[in-house]
Amino acid sequence: MMPLRRGMYRMSAEGDPVGLIAGRCTACGQVVFPARSSCPKCGYGPEVVPHDLARQGVIYAATQVFVPSALGHFAPYWYGYVDIPEDGTRVFAPLFCEKGATWRKGRGVSLVFREIDATEMRGVIGYGYVAQEGGR
Repeated sequence: MMPLRRGMYRMSAEGDPVGLIAGRCTACGQVVFPARSSCPKCGYGPEVVPHDLARQGVIYAATQVFVPSALGHFAPYWYGYVDIPEDGTRVFAPLFCEKGATWRKGRGVSLVFREIDATEMRGVIGYGYVAQEGGR
């Protein structure tokens, strides 16, 4: 198995992904994922350093997709924006749930890593979010 993109995940000693690596501006503190070489708020001057994103978030918005993707994702599937309050940033990601389940704004979610379920991406580990137990 290989990661979706090199340097995107914090890895365990065993080589498994355990967290997402964002970038944090040393001047203004802006956190952005995926990490960039410059701060989207300040511009090119300040240094952007690696920052481990919190694993817990809250759904900001979600949509169910009913059209298969060009990469071979089988419909239906979910994507959404997840706010990471601890880091003050928002992540766009797949949302994993049981067939027939739905997502709503404000629901608590947790980061997970899984093999990407697309015919053109077999063997690639991606990230996404699942509902927290007992969440709203």
